[in-house]
Amino acid sequence: MMRSIFVALPLLLATGLAGASEIPPTFLEADYAQCVVACNQAQDESQCATYCSCVTDTMQSEFTLEEYMPMATAMASGQQADSNSVAKLGGIATACVREAFQ
Repeated sequence: MMRSIFVALPLLLATGLAGASEIPPTFLEADYAQCVVACNQAQDESQCATYCSCVTDTMQSEFTLEEYMPMATAMASGQQADSNSVAKLGGIATACVREAFQ
């Protein structure tokens, strides 16, 4: 899910969006697409669409760009991300699993 951040990060910085507080839609769209591909390997396609929409929609409302970028960059490079951001993302994923798969 986070590989797209490395590709888009230079563009983000070059266009001056790094100071914005919302995650750019293109980042969320890339995260959604990668989520669906990974999820569809083990789950039903419609449930995966529900789950991935839930995750990206909730990330959009609960993460600022300033929280998202360091976490996404760390995860994409195999580094440890901020524990508060990881916990927030884990809570989002857990809630979305309940919504989509139960």
